Amino acid sequence: MKKLSIILSMFITAVSYGQFVIPSEHPDSLKMYESDPVPIYSKDYMRQYNRYKRIIVKVYPYALYASDVLYLLEADSEDLSKERKKKKFYKQAYQDLKTDFKFVFMDLYTSEGRMLMKLVHRETGMTVYEIAEKYRGKKSAAVFNAMGKIWDQDVKIKYDPLGEDKIAEHVIQDIESGLVPFDNNVVRVDKEQYKVNKKEHDRRIKENRKRRKQLEKDCKKEKDE
Repeated sequence: MKKLSIILSMFITAVSYGQFVIPSEHPDSLKMYESDPVPIYSKDYMRQYNRYKRIIVKVYPYALYASDVLYLLEADSEDLSKERKKKKFYKQAYQDLKTDFKFVFMDLYTSEGRMLMKLVHRETGMTVYEIAEKYRGKKSAAVFNAMGKIWDQDVKIKYDPLGEDKIAEHVIQDIESGLVPFDNNVVRVDKEQYKVNKKEHDRRIKENRKRRKQLEKDCKKEKDE
């Protein structure tokens, strides 16, 4: 009886401290699995990721479209031997693009326009300024650059996937892998739709200003009390 008590005591102690050894003739049934490491991102990183995702999903189709257009322009212009004919061809292509997308670009927020120009550089290897210079000439590019500054845009901006645009690149990689739903069809906005969108935008700005002023008044009132 004493021996049995000692054995039971040793058994309980071993189990309590996780040191109970299964005899070799009965190997452990638990298996070890290896998997790829799962990255863990901070709240600030995910906040920026989601912000970029909303912007990129909206403007990335236009960057892809720009890449396709430039590719076709180069392919079609190869058949034109004279420089004069090429200039005329490029001018007509520019006018067609302007007609199709003038109000689309006017409808973009500053942050969206900035991202679009970066993505154009990513997809084409050229900045918006370089594209304008090549297909419309230096004078037109200079005018385009001046207009960009008026609208708080830098037409010479480049995409930096290893630096400033690291999170944006993360979003694009997720789009390409299918993790982020994406529709690459471009949406055209005519003059009437632009007016409707601008009116709605102005209304939201006005309401936000009213709410901010009211919040400031409430805060001041609480302090005075």
